[in-house]
Amino acid sequence: MQTLNIRIGGQAGQGLVSVGTILLRAAVQEGWHLFAHQDYESRIRGGHNFFQLRLADRPVATWEDELDILVALDETTITRELGELKGDGVVIYDPDVLGDAAKDLVQKPNCIGLPFARIAEELGQPKIMANAVAAGAVWALLSEDITMLQETLALMFADKGEAVVAGNKKVAAAGFARVRETMGQRPRPPKPAQPGPRLVLRGNDALPLGALAAGVKFMSAYPMTPSTGVTEFIAERGRQAKVIMEQAEDEIAAINMAIGASFAGVRAMTATSGGGFALMTEALSLAGSAEIPVVVINAMRPGPSTGLPTRTEQGDLRYAVAMSFGDFPRAVLSPGDVEEAFYLMAHAFNLAEEYQMPVVVLSDQHLADSYTTVPPFDLSRIEIRRGKVVAGEQAGSDYLRYRFTEDGISPRLYPGFGEGLVVAAGDEHGEDGHLIEDAQMRRRMMEKRMAKQRLVEEQALAPVLCGAEDPELMLIGFGSTKGAIAEAVEILNSRGTKAQGVHLPQVFPLPKGLGELLKKPAQKLIVEGNYTGQLEELIASRFAWKPDGSIRRYDGRPLNAKYILDRLPGGECRG
Repeated sequence: MQTLNIRIGGQAGQGLVSVGTILLRAAVQEGWHLFAHQDYESRIRGGHNFFQLRLADRPVATWEDELDILVALDETTITRELGELKGDGVVIYDPDVLGDAAKDLVQKPNCIGLPFARIAEELGQPKIMANAVAAGAVWALLSEDITMLQETLALMFADKGEAVVAGNKKVAAAGFARVRETMGQRPRPPKPAQPGPRLVLRGNDALPLGALAAGVKFMSAYPMTPSTGVTEFIAERGRQAKVIMEQAEDEIAAINMAIGASFAGVRAMTATSGGGFALMTEALSLAGSAEIPVVVINAMRPGPSTGLPTRTEQGDLRYAVAMSFGDFPRAVLSPGDVEEAFYLMAHAFNLAEEYQMPVVVLSDQHLADSYTTVPPFDLSRIEIRRGKVVAGEQAGSDYLRYRFTEDGISPRLYPGFGEGLVVAAGDEHGEDGHLIEDAQMRRRMMEKRMAKQRLVEEQALAPVLCGAEDPELMLIGFGSTKGAIAEAVEILNSRGTKAQGVHLPQVFPLPKGLGELLKKPAQKLIVEGNYTGQLEELIASRFAWKPDGSIRRYDGRPLNAKYILDRLPGGECRG
């Protein structure tokens, strides 16, 4: 696989995301597959950020360290990131923002100085169009023709009026021409022979899209990075999709609103991150006791406390599995990429309603904010199962909300849709929902609820495998490590090491099939983004098993294939 990596670096507020978005959209239209991720600080203006794109001739699901093109909108990008450029890489920088030290660093071949804002002003356009100048400059290294970039600019700025569209096209063409004059012909990244239709989405797009496809009708949330994109997506499209979106005053209100909506009979969800999830735990225990389905997206970020609010980590796994106080059925899903995030949301709602319990979907900042190309979603794969629901004549006056059944699942009546009275309580209760104190009923009710947990475990999602079927090395992970593990496995197999990747889309309850995989005579390593080895601990508690080693990252940055390969026993040269 041949790839090309572009990094746009600058200060928050300089428009580097705008440059990246222009290039991202144009590159997809031009035919490339791509993966793009952001690295940003927790401030509105200032602080060094970057937006990085990886273009390829086939699907890619992770990022690379070494850069082919570095676009510097500020001095820090030069002083901090020039060392990551390949030997034949190109630097496009703005000389107007560089100090003497940085100017010395760019006095070498393949370094092009373009005063982005000045070029825009010289062409009679506002300085804000400097972003289009930078995009045009990069495009000159990607394509012989600027047409696709121009079309992308027209689409992106169509609502700003013809003058703005024309101005952006004009300055982009100037950036394109300057680089072509300086660099001449350079190798272009290869494209797929038959690209076909595709979408370009972040995890924070795919998760709410999956919820909409699954029939969500109510969402309540309080904004918290990095989950806020889910809330914004539903809010923007809620009226069109006939979904009520309520911005609550805090996370406690948000989860209780969602539980209330679900009790009334609609599919309901909320989204948050670590500290917000902590505030929701009492209400999640209520949902467990009252057997009310609800779906919670927890987009993990590094803790403890506020931690690194705009960085990535997988440190909430143990907490999500524990979920709240007391024993009650629950499930935790962990999508590893954009496509899986879409389809797993339907599964989350089905699990929640079939077993009348809370379900947590674990995301993280890397999955939430990273873009990738995926084929159009197949809506025929979305099956909506609402579980044991009764209404009308089926729910007579003798209806019991918590009726004892063989499988522990009581028929569910939406209040007002039958003669029966629906009573739910957080206190322990009898079949009719009214409070009880006697030991025998408590025991029966607990066994009724926990019988459902056994059913959830029996139907847990199977591990997703890649690589060799008879491996000598096995890399096991969950969530957004999926792409990094898959690429590391591909590289290892190409070098002669028989490697297999094991991705867990469901981390609680763990699938029985994982136990069979662990019996294989291979060296087994757990790959995860936290300090204490939370996945390793979870697997050990379920299967009484210990891995041969682990690879962990907890500096707030995402794993990639190189990070894994460099930390294998024997180092990067293994195989």
